[in-house]
Amino acid sequence: MLKNALVLQKNRIELRQAKWVFFLFIASLGVFFLATLVSYCIIRVQAFQPVKRDYVELSLPASFWVSTAFLIVASVCLQRGVWLVHRQRIVEFRRWLLVAMVAASAFVIAQLFGMNHLLQIHFTQLDGSTKVYGLSCTLAFVHALHVIGGMIYLGYVLIQAYRNRYDHERHWAVDNCAGYWHFLDVVWFAMLATFLITR
Repeated sequence: MLKNALVLQKNRIELRQAKWVFFLFIASLGVFFLATLVSYCIIRVQAFQPVKRDYVELSLPASFWVSTAFLIVASVCLQRGVWLVHRQRIVEFRRWLLVAMVAASAFVIAQLFGMNHLLQIHFTQLDGSTKVYGLSCTLAFVHALHVIGGMIYLGYVLIQAYRNRYDHERHWAVDNCAGYWHFLDVVWFAMLATFLITR
């Protein structure tokens, strides 16, 4: 009885520590992405003022909208996984993690097509009138790198899930993984909004 109480207390301490570390990590990433978007807006407003030529308006590739759907699917699947592991439905939990990984992979592939499209337009004009495409590609690339980081973490969670490391008491890594993907959703929507408003 005493041993069970000590294990439970240890789990609660680990959960509390994990939540604080995750919060600080997300806060630092949030500041980074906010600074990136502000910098993008400043550059867009100041450096893109037409002096002797007009700048080509940004047109987002269709693959960006497709990739957005995949990102949402991955996030929904992970949230479903959190719900299932809290209720000790481990077999279903693993399946939803696998679907989330497939959706995340599809997001990256769609993003590669979109970034390639932006770069092709960026290099079509040598006068610099399409440089907004290069800047947008850079921001999308930075976000995609963080998605790949999230996929590595998701892969770790998936491996641990098949090793039966998670249950209704020990699931903080799953919670943090889902929270990270929700954060990536918010950042991507903020990027899309920035691109559309400043194009």
